[in-house]
Amino acid sequence: MGGESQTVPSVRKKSAMLFRRGRTMLVVVGVFWLWLLLGSANFIAGLFDSPFYAMLALYGLAVVTLISLGVAGTATYYVVVNKPARTEPSAGSSARPGLSELAPVIRLVPRRVADHSAALADKAAAKWRDLAS
Repeated sequence: MGGESQTVPSVRKKSAMLFRRGRTMLVVVGVFWLWLLLGSANFIAGLFDSPFYAMLALYGLAVVTLISLGVAGTATYYVVVNKPARTEPSAGSSARPGLSELAPVIRLVPRRVADHSAALADKAAAKWRDLAS
């Protein structure tokens, strides 16, 4: 695999990726805080049959709550710093993104795998032409 070159995402695409990751983490932290404020009391109350499990759950929630504050701060930083610029599409360009923008992983497929799949597709097409004639 040393011969194939991997494409490195541009700075703009990496910035958009970091923005989406930050936004997703903010949503996850928000859902956690909603659960913590609205639903965790029933969870803790159900554990009071055993004081050890109740204490362990309270300790775990306290630790995860403190960690969520740091994650929320970091996610907010990523969202603010990597906010994508709003650009209006020009009249000549289509509004739909191209395949390379939708699926960047496709570009990371090694060339020999892509060539092999193309050869299989050609072989299958030839077989169907022979069957149809």
